[in-house]
Amino acid sequence: MNASRPTRTRTLRRGLPAIMVLGLAGAFAAPSGASAVLTHPRPAAAAARTPAVSGTISTVAGGPGGPATATSVGIDPCSLSQAGPKLYVADGGSVREVNGNDFLTTPAGTGTGTTGPADYGVLATGDNMSTCGVTVDAAGNVLIADQAHFQVAVAAAKTGTFYGQAMTAGEVYLLAGDGQQGVPGTGVVATQTPLTDPEAVAVDQQGNVVIADSGFSAGGTSGGSRLQVVAASTGTFYGQPMIAGDLYTVAGNGKLAYSGDGGPATAAGLGLRVGEARVDSAGNLVMADFGECRIRVVAAGTGTFYDVKMTAGDIYTVAGNGTCGFSSVRGLPDGLAVKDRLNSPQGVALDPAGNLLIADTLNNRIRVVANTTGTFYGQAMTIGNIYTVAGNGTHGFAGDGGSALAAEFALPDDMVTDTAGNLVIADSGNDRLRVVAAATGTFYGQAMTAGDVYTVAGTGAIEYSGDGGPAGQAEFLSPHGVASDAAGDMLIADNAESRVRFVPAVNGNYFGQRLTGGNVYSLAGTGTQGFSGDGGPGTAARVGLPAAVSLDAAGNAIIVDTGNNRVRVVADTSGTFYGQAMTAGDIYTVAGTGGFGFSGDGGPAVGAELAGPQGVAVDGAGNLVITDSDNFRVRVVADTSGTFYGQAMTAGDIYTVAGNGVDGFAGDGHPATSAEFDAPVGVAVDRAGNLVITDTDNCRVRVVAVATGTFYGKAMTAGNIYAVAGAGTAGFSGDGGRAAKAMLHFPSDVAVDGTGNLVITDTGNERVRVVAEKAGTFYGQTMIKNDIYTVAGTGAAQFSGDGGPGTGAALSGPASAAVTGTGNLLIADAGNTRVRMVAG
Repeated sequence: MNASRPTRTRTLRRGLPAIMVLGLAGAFAAPSGASAVLTHPRPAAAAARTPAVSGTISTVAGGPGGPATATSVGIDPCSLSQAGPKLYVADGGSVREVNGNDFLTTPAGTGTGTTGPADYGVLATGDNMSTCGVTVDAAGNVLIADQAHFQVAVAAAKTGTFYGQAMTAGEVYLLAGDGQQGVPGTGVVATQTPLTDPEAVAVDQQGNVVIADSGFSAGGTSGGSRLQVVAASTGTFYGQPMIAGDLYTVAGNGKLAYSGDGGPATAAGLGLRVGEARVDSAGNLVMADFGECRIRVVAAGTGTFYDVKMTAGDIYTVAGNGTCGFSSVRGLPDGLAVKDRLNSPQGVALDPAGNLLIADTLNNRIRVVANTTGTFYGQAMTIGNIYTVAGNGTHGFAGDGGSALAAEFALPDDMVTDTAGNLVIADSGNDRLRVVAAATGTFYGQAMTAGDVYTVAGTGAIEYSGDGGPAGQAEFLSPHGVASDAAGDMLIADNAESRVRFVPAVNGNYFGQRLTGGNVYSLAGTGTQGFSGDGGPGTAARVGLPAAVSLDAAGNAIIVDTGNNRVRVVADTSGTFYGQAMTAGDIYTVAGTGGFGFSGDGGPAVGAELAGPQGVAVDGAGNLVITDSDNFRVRVVADTSGTFYGQAMTAGDIYTVAGNGVDGFAGDGHPATSAEFDAPVGVAVDRAGNLVITDTDNCRVRVVAVATGTFYGKAMTAGNIYAVAGAGTAGFSGDGGRAAKAMLHFPSDVAVDGTGNLVITDTGNERVRVVAEKAGTFYGQTMIKNDIYTVAGTGAAQFSGDGGPGTGAALSGPASAAVTGTGNLLIADAGNTRVRMVAG
């Protein structure tokens, strides 16, 4: 597992640093190279349920999170819409629904944020999207601004005809955009024209769909933002004759420079980026001009709005003077909204009194422009003036249960008022939804005091949730490493979250705790990258980007703590392991000093330097085999004194068994210690005791023979190294032919199944492939000895296919593999935030 290879990119609109659960009992067995018989008193696994059809893929851990109490699910809120008692939250790869009892569900999106082709005419819960724009129309349909695909979609609330299309309840349909980024047309069919960057979506009183379409600047080509409208019916809107289903520009001239206040909106420059767009009670279009630090309005009619005289069809600034910052003195003349400063406002909304709400994002405040003179949010306000109603301006998280004005927020992106008049805020940088109570009472299941602020959704950690609950309802950020043992337990390294988590197969005692089978628990890591905690509870210790895991014969969790250049162990039971006295549930370093370098061969492993360790396996003698990737070596920590891999070793000491420290490719057919590697990442031990290594940047899988004989179709000499898969050129080819002639693309991990087949995560090809050890049928396919076959993945970086054949399912950055005793194949589908299983 190579932590340096990102497998997932979430497209967030802000321009800010962006299931099926199978029975686990009996499903998982020893990883390659681990002893097949546990020596510690684990509970016996129950009989597995009826196996799935060979080759079928499913999710066994991870997903969008929930359904569950909203405060127990990790979210990344960036846009809000309110429909009756329900809040809809755009959350990157999903749309969330939070009801009045603070229960969260996910009506649309897989949570992956995938950038492959969008899915339409399918269940909305299976749609790959990346969104920070959501609204609900009068029929209850959810409209989604899907930035990753440059499109706007509709998740139908009920079966019927909407926007000129026959729709089925619960499915998703295309409304606008052809899937390509480009300059949109006007007066053209909405689904047949590109969009540039749909940030937000709204619905006006006539049912037309309004799209805030940000500009772009890339490759020497640039263009400014626009407001677009998809006509719901044929008629005249915003001063233009429109045909139902066509797209029209109603504001923005496509230029990057700000211009046009007081003139026709279609001739105005909106700048590079817009944020939220809303429609007020008068039909005016209100938008956050993010880059220009203004709030602007396209007037639907002639009159005075927000204390500004307007002419129908023209555009006006109603807040912000174009200079980014913060300068308001509340209630004084220089508190006039049009003279005040904002700082990259991202969201706008309207409250029931018609006041304009602003998410003043980089000022970390929520502000209000009074539409009339009166008392709002506990303050006396004057029409046209601007007031802070939440946030003290400090970027942080503080203040829950106290005054909203004294609380800290972090990059608030959006807000709405709910049916009780409470102010609901997408506190994006804190990964929470927070509520400022309008009155004293009980809301979202909490007792609240008027004017105080409370968290009602989110854990404060993006895509981390579910501990203590079913593994299939948990969230993972980037599961890079996966391992299992003979009892059926599963260990997962959540790389980007800097945690290691554990799923026991059955109820029992593990790591000093009583755990429930099929549920997920944290074993190590606090979610903050760093190093701390040796000798204490693993859950209180910090780890850094763990890349790989294994379970040894005693049930201890072995962790490749890549960011800390260490290998660490969480003890399953109290005892002496790797030469150290350990307490159940505590964490210990067994190799590495934390320094980045190479030293220590022939001496104690805890005194040796490692450099970017990536993979680990446990051999039949209990030794730890480590890919010391940036040292271009494979090293072994001896569990007992003896002769291993042709060397005399002392218990607890570390030795190089492959690689000479030179970055390159050389040495095949010669002693492994003289060979060159280019990023050895994954490692396994096969049934004969040979070391199998992914030489990732050389696009090969290589074997160090422990005995002289024929392995993988090659005559091998003990101690020498041989390439057995991959021709050395990055690419994809060779399925159904000899593995040594096939092309791989950055293979990151390898496992060996019970038949002796090699299982390779061909990460750059978004596939998992198998080299057959003998002729037979494996994972639903007929295979010939020494040939290579794809068993999962289509080559597209997406999420799809659960319940069907693995070869028809899309993966995203498959980082690791493990094989179970029942022949099932586990895949750490890192970019899709899941662990998936292909039935063997």
